[in-house]
This record gives sequence, C-alpha cells and structure tokens, in this order.
Amino acid sequence: MIEAKFDALAIDLKTNDYVILIKCSNDYSVVPIWIGNAEAFSIAIALEGIKPPRPLTHDLTKDIITAMGGKLTRVVITGIRENTYYALLHIQRGEIEEYVIDSRPSDAIALALRTECQIFISGEIASYDLDNPTDDVSIRLSDRIRKIEPEEMLGFLE
Repeated sequence: MIEAKFDALAIDLKTNDYVILIKCSNDYSVVPIWIGNAEAFSIAIALEGIKPPRPLTHDLTKDIITAMGGKLTRVVITGIRENTYYALLHIQRGEIEEYVIDSRPSDAIALALRTECQIFISGEIASYDLDNPTDDVSIRLSDRIRKIEPEEMLGFLE
C-alpha cells in the first residue's frame, strides 16, 4: 500500500464527468477516478468547509460512525476491475474492534476529507504523471483532464 492524499477535483473535458485525482506520496503521479455528480458536489462541499443546514449523505455517515463510538482511521483504494475502482473503509471502535467495509472510492474520499483520515492506494493501481506526461496514456489523460476549484461547482451557493 502506498500512502496517498486527495490532490484535486477535475473534469473530463471529453465526457464532462467529474474526476478525483489521488496523489501518490512516493512520486508525483496521480490516480484519476471518475465519479458521479452527487459525489463530486459532496467532495466540493467538504473542501470548501461548508456546513449544509441538513446533513448530506457523507455527513450523515460520519455522524453515524461517531455516534456508535467509531472512528474512520483510513480508507484504502484497493484495486480496479472491469474499469470499476474498489475501496475499503477501516473503522476503529474501541481498542480491539475494527470493521472493514466495502465502499466506492468516491464515497471513501468524501468521508476521508470530512474526517481527515489517512488515504492509501494499492501499488498495483496504475498512476500517471499529468503535470509532466511522458508516456502515451499520461499525455492523453493530461490533455483530457482539467483540474477545477470547488467553488467552480458551488458558485450557485453564494
């Protein structure tokens, strides 16, 4: 496992889908993960520190974990199969109880941003240097993905 961190919210210029970029700590590469609009919105809200008047799904999930005496200790993006990424939530409750729960990476990252827990990524997942692309895939992705600021999505909330 490689320690990682959330790098940026982005948009795929070809499909207009949202993408999260997860930066690997061992180099300058990122793992791009395409996500849904609702998850992108939730991530943008967390990045901006906005507290909605009623809890969004990821806020609710965080509150449930906390109310049950748990703490999200880490999220792990474990792999990709048939173009679908997989992740696990690691929840610690007390000294000895640990729960590992299957999750979509977008939901795991939305929770990680709210709880400031560690993010890990499997070393078997391909990563790309989008800032200085040298291989064909990185070059194509670099041309296709544009980082965006959360407020670009949330401008209507102001």
